[in-house]
Amino acid sequence: MTAEIDAEFDRIQEQWRRRMGVRLLLVAGLLLGVVVTARWLGFDLTYLYAHRHNFASVLLEEMLAPTQLWEQLRGDAPTLVPAAIETLAIAAVGTAIGLPLALCFGVLAASNVTPRLVYGPTRLFLGGIRAVPSMVYALLFVILAGLGPVAGTLAIAMGTIGDLGRLFADEMEEIDRDPVDAVVSSGAGIVATTSAARLPQVMTAYVAWTLFYLELNARKSSVLGIVGAGGIGYPLIMAFRARNYTRVMAAIVAILVLIVGVETVANALRDYLDADRRTSRT
Repeated sequence: MTAEIDAEFDRIQEQWRRRMGVRLLLVAGLLLGVVVTARWLGFDLTYLYAHRHNFASVLLEEMLAPTQLWEQLRGDAPTLVPAAIETLAIAAVGTAIGLPLALCFGVLAASNVTPRLVYGPTRLFLGGIRAVPSMVYALLFVILAGLGPVAGTLAIAMGTIGDLGRLFADEMEEIDRDPVDAVVSSGAGIVATTSAARLPQVMTAYVAWTLFYLELNARKSSVLGIVGAGGIGYPLIMAFRARNYTRVMAAIVAILVLIVGVETVANALRDYLDADRRTSRT
């Protein structure tokens, strides 16, 4: 009996050693792959270390110098404040334009709502939209609408359709089937079933995702001006081109204030909706 226990113990130890050996080999292979890829990209720690003083001087003497930065903020306020407001408007309107289409495509892309003939191509379509970065959409829409915030708004709308549409479809596929079966048994069609039994189950999640994506769109909108699509990205790239790093930091501060403000409001709205939902259940 003791011999059998010892043999089983040895077998378990051997299995554990093999698993650990495989895991160590995988980790070593992953690290080697990262090192090789970094070298292929030209990542050189020696070069970065040799130029550390240049970066530190720009960062400390120009970008983070309190007196210079404050004066730059005061001087650039007439430019930065309207640009920040325009950035927020681009994010809000782009999200509002893309949201209804994202909702429609999200429902069509859910495998528990539509047949494969519908949800398959719809998911492929949403994947194609997501594959193109917002900056590329902005460049394309500059051709259509010219330089300015309209191109940025359309670019944000396209990103919203692709990303939110996929998220909405995934949420729809996680719903409870019982309420749907109850409505279907009463003879309701797909539209009535979706509005009565499917959407109520996911509406809270949809609102949360929409608020989150509004925050993300505000971040995206802050750099679309680099390609002429409006917003605060334009004064930012102009400051970079002029090598005026104090002005660059002033634009970054304006972006930080904008993003933090949007995130604070979105979090407050989410907390309010969660509290209201909990109250309605009690």
